[in-house]
Amino acid sequence: MPLDNQSAKQVVLRSRPDGPLKISDFAIESGPVPDVADGTFLVRNIFVSVDPMLRIFIDQKPLGNAAMPGLPIGSVIPGAAVGEVIESRHPDFKVGDAVEGRFGWKHYAVSKGQGVVHVPASLGGLENALGIGGLPGFTAYIGLNVAGGIKPGQTVLVSGAAGAVGSAVGALVKARGGRVVGIAGGEAKRDYLLDQVGYDAVADRHSPDFHAQLAEALPQGANVYFDNVGGPMLAEMMPYMAFGGLVLISGLMAQYQGGANGGQTDDLATVLFAVMGKGVRIQGFSQYGQDALRPAFEQEISDLIASGAIKPEVHIVEGLENLPQAQVDLFERSTTGKVVVRVAAVA
Repeated sequence: MPLDNQSAKQVVLRSRPDGPLKISDFAIESGPVPDVADGTFLVRNIFVSVDPMLRIFIDQKPLGNAAMPGLPIGSVIPGAAVGEVIESRHPDFKVGDAVEGRFGWKHYAVSKGQGVVHVPASLGGLENALGIGGLPGFTAYIGLNVAGGIKPGQTVLVSGAAGAVGSAVGALVKARGGRVVGIAGGEAKRDYLLDQVGYDAVADRHSPDFHAQLAEALPQGANVYFDNVGGPMLAEMMPYMAFGGLVLISGLMAQYQGGANGGQTDDLATVLFAVMGKGVRIQGFSQYGQDALRPAFEQEISDLIASGAIKPEVHIVEGLENLPQAQVDLFERSTTGKVVVRVAAVA
C-alpha cells in the first residue's frame, strides 16, 4: 500500500489544561511517515482510543503528584490505538498483522514491540481491541482478579457503570455468577445497563432518590465496590459497604478535571470510619506487570462474545481531526460504552 505523506497527521499537546479540558489544548500537525529501522515495524492506525485517564499525562502535575512529570508541550498524545502492520523489520510482527498498543494519536507509528499485542480475530471488530478486548476489559479483569474472583452470591457495586470499564465489569461479574449493581446518570444509561449489559440494578446518580435506590439495591451491602470515579462519591458509598468489603480504585474521573487543586475534597474521615468500623479494605491496582493474565483474559472475553453473553458497545467518531473533541466530550457529554475514533479505513 503506497503511503501518503499528506495524511501523516498527529495530535499534540499545545497547552496544559487548567480546569476543564478544551479543544484548544491540542493541535494537529502534519509530518512525514516515520522510517522503519532494524527491530521495528510501522503501524497504520485504524482506531484510536480516547480515555479519561489520559488527563493524568497532560496536566502540569498529574493528580497533584509532582513526582510524575507532565507530558512535554508539543508531544504526541500517548493514546492506545489498534492498526495494521504495513512494514516490518521485526521478527515477531509481520505485514498484515492486526496489533494494539500505545501508538499515540497519529496516523502512523513505529514500534519496537514493547507493550504491543496481536489482536485475535475472535474479538470480532478491530475496535473491540480498544474496549472489552483491550485496556478497559483487561482493567475490569485484573480488578476482579485482585478481588479474588467473584463467588456466587457476592454483590459488586460499580461507579461509572455505563463507561467502557464499568460495562466490562458488569458483564464479567454476571458471567461468573455474581450480582452487580451500577451507578450511572440518566434513564438511557440505566436502560442500557439493565437490558444490554445485564446489571441486576442501577441507581441513577441524577435522581433525587439516588440513595433510596442504592439502599433498595444493596440490602446486604456491597462486597466489592469497583470505583471508576473517585471524588466525593467514594465517601458516599461507604455506608453501603458490607462488613469486610473491598474497595477497588480503578479510576478517578471526578478528579481529572479539577485544575490546580486536583478537584480533591477531604472526605477522609468518612472513609476511615468505614475502614475501622466495617473492616473495609481499599486497594488500587494497575495493568502493569499483569501480562501473564492476558491469554486467559482474551480466551474468556472471546468465549463470552461468541456465546452472546457480552455484546460490545462501541461509539465510533470519524476522523483524526475530531480526536480532541471526542476527548473533551468524555467529560462534557458522557457516552455509553467505549469511545474510539476511526482515523483510517479498515483495509
